[in-house]
Amino acid sequence: MFRKKSLAFKLSFYILSGVLLIVLLILFYNYQVSKKLILKNAEENAFNLTQSTKLKIENILLATQKIPENTAYILENFSLSKNELNRFLRMVVENNEDVFGSCIAFEPNLFLKDTAKYAPYYYKLNDSIIFKNLGGNDYDYLNQKWYRLAKQSGSLWSEPYFDEGGGNIIMSTYSVPFYEMKDGKQRFRGIVTADISLEWLDSLMNNLIIYESGYAFLISHKGAIITHPETPLILDQTIFSVAKEYNKPELVGIGNEMIAGKSNFIPYKSMILKGKCRLYYAPIPLNNWSIGVVFPEKELFADLNSLATWLLILGGCGIIALFILIIIISRNITNPIRNLAVATHKIGAGNFNVNLPPARSNDEIAQLTESFKIMQRQLNSYILDLKETTAAKEKIESELKIAHDIQQGIIPKIFPPLPQRDDLDIYAVLEPAKEIGGDLYDFFYIDDDLLAFAIGDVSGKGVPASLFMAITVTLLRAKAQKGLKVNEIVKSINIELCRDNTNSMFVTFFLGIINLKSGEINYCNAGHNYPYILRKGNEPECQDFTHGTPLGLYEKTAYKSATVFLDKHENIVLYTDGITEAMNKKGELFGDERLEQVLLKNSEDHSAREITDHLLETTKNFANGAEQYDDITLLVLSYNGEQADSLISFNKHLIIKNEISELPLVNNFLDLIAEELSFTRELLFDLKLVFEEIISNIISYAFEDNDEHQIKIDFEMEGNNIRIRFEDEGIEFNPTDVLSPGDLGKPLKERKVGGLGIHFVKTLMDSVEYERKDDKNILVLRKKTD
Repeated sequence: MFRKKSLAFKLSFYILSGVLLIVLLILFYNYQVSKKLILKNAEENAFNLTQSTKLKIENILLATQKIPENTAYILENFSLSKNELNRFLRMVVENNEDVFGSCIAFEPNLFLKDTAKYAPYYYKLNDSIIFKNLGGNDYDYLNQKWYRLAKQSGSLWSEPYFDEGGGNIIMSTYSVPFYEMKDGKQRFRGIVTADISLEWLDSLMNNLIIYESGYAFLISHKGAIITHPETPLILDQTIFSVAKEYNKPELVGIGNEMIAGKSNFIPYKSMILKGKCRLYYAPIPLNNWSIGVVFPEKELFADLNSLATWLLILGGCGIIALFILIIIISRNITNPIRNLAVATHKIGAGNFNVNLPPARSNDEIAQLTESFKIMQRQLNSYILDLKETTAAKEKIESELKIAHDIQQGIIPKIFPPLPQRDDLDIYAVLEPAKEIGGDLYDFFYIDDDLLAFAIGDVSGKGVPASLFMAITVTLLRAKAQKGLKVNEIVKSINIELCRDNTNSMFVTFFLGIINLKSGEINYCNAGHNYPYILRKGNEPECQDFTHGTPLGLYEKTAYKSATVFLDKHENIVLYTDGITEAMNKKGELFGDERLEQVLLKNSEDHSAREITDHLLETTKNFANGAEQYDDITLLVLSYNGEQADSLISFNKHLIIKNEISELPLVNNFLDLIAEELSFTRELLFDLKLVFEEIISNIISYAFEDNDEHQIKIDFEMEGNNIRIRFEDEGIEFNPTDVLSPGDLGKPLKERKVGGLGIHFVKTLMDSVEYERKDDKNILVLRKKTD
């Protein structure tokens, strides 16, 4: 609706919005500053109020403290009879207005020989002074806190309590121990107390004037409520029990700070007052009590809120008047623009020859009118050109569609390729970023037992990349012949791609040939993304070997190859960088780490199609609708090895200690295996050399202590494939990271020490794989016997 409003209205709206925003900011700032000043004054008033109240309380407490302290001094320095003691104690109670009662409690048998416990207590009742011996059977003063704690810790104020059996009122007791010197040593003799009634505290706190509805309260150093407007809470609840009962966890923190003797001025939700409140609390150091003052924010900010309301009303009236004035002025300015808008609307509808309104001045409106006249002339010319361009574009799009269909027809699309074979499961997908792309994949049988599979990524995009891709697939089919090694095939394809490659295009390429009887894969990686092997129960194995540069760059490039074995129901996953470099709307890359996490979830009992679909779906979900910038290609091969079940299966295990003396046991282990499997003398010699090198290194370097450790050896043979697994719990060491010595061609005296043994192991074995799992070194060697 706002878009359909006139320019005059919009101009008025924006100006007034700016003015209104500035006014509101000023009012808001003024309100906040005023609020802070009011809070500061409130905090100062609360501080003064609590200080004056605290002084009143402390004056009474200090006066009370002097009484038992002076009495204890007299008892320690003068010997009084029973009658003298009682008269003195009665006089103390009579002559001190603030004292409710006083007691002198002796240790058993330390005052009257014929009385085990003696504790004379005088207290006020109405206008009389009442005597009571607290040493009777109905009151055990020796186990009362005012006696026991003072005896242990010295002079102290007790928690407020109802003294049932003593004064029978709510009171607090100040206890002072006294002693006597006997045989040159100070001996505890008893406790002198002074009780004060706490009824005056309730009156004192209720008479405090805290705005209209505010109130004050007192808590003891253990959180007990001493005074409070809610009378049932007094001495029956603590601040912590109230917090639990009313589900107010913030009250626990306040209580902890109050009993810790801290002061603060904080927001507070009162159980009595409705709405937001403020709480100021401060300690009474003399007896570790704490006083709190609560007042409602509504009363605190009443004048400020009234002033803010009137300012808003006056400001709103001014804004309305200003709005009317701006509307009148802006309409006079925008009328020429309105007339021009009507004419341009007709131009937009297709009437390019409409008459534009005349310009009455030489301002910006006149310049805009002249610009529209020029646009009228150019639009007619543009429409003619657009028709020709549209026809040409439609022709190009049709040709690209044909090119896309041709490109998709080059790669295999039937899965499974041979349904009658159950020793292999393979699935692949190619999704170009544009109509046509430069990614490729292919797979085909060289003979009944050998399957070639490949994946590649051509540099660049569009038609040139798709043609280069088609050439690469064609060369692969032509060059992959039985008897050729995989690196020879790749080298031959590279030579052909380098010829007449004037545009310097290249393709990263991975070619593998799998023996479907044994699960052996011989592969060559020409600069392509590293594939992953998925083995059940293990993390994905990255085959991080590059055997040469991408194809099409250097004609004389030499390519190497490597071998890896797949056991039954294990998979190899090939992909292009459209997976790892997939980007979401935040600019984040999918990356190798996410790829490995997805593959880890698919390492057990998943078909090739399930793995492919899951990885592709996860990549698209990560992109979350972001534009696909690169082609995405996936190829997953699952080796089922059904034919391998008929081959000879053999396994033996050996556990030795980390001692050199165990090596003969290892040699006997190999001799028995060689005899059972009819190994040649040369093969047995190679195995003994490898075993001696590996085990000697483990014994000599793997363990930093002198304790006994185990080294586990598993020897397995499936058909003509040997698999040897070494496991130890020594320090982490990856022999595959050890580079072969670069001075093998030099005389023995000139060579550097180290690395030769590991070089022999890598040379004699077809593959050497290492992983660190569960704080153990696991080394797996593979060798084919023929």
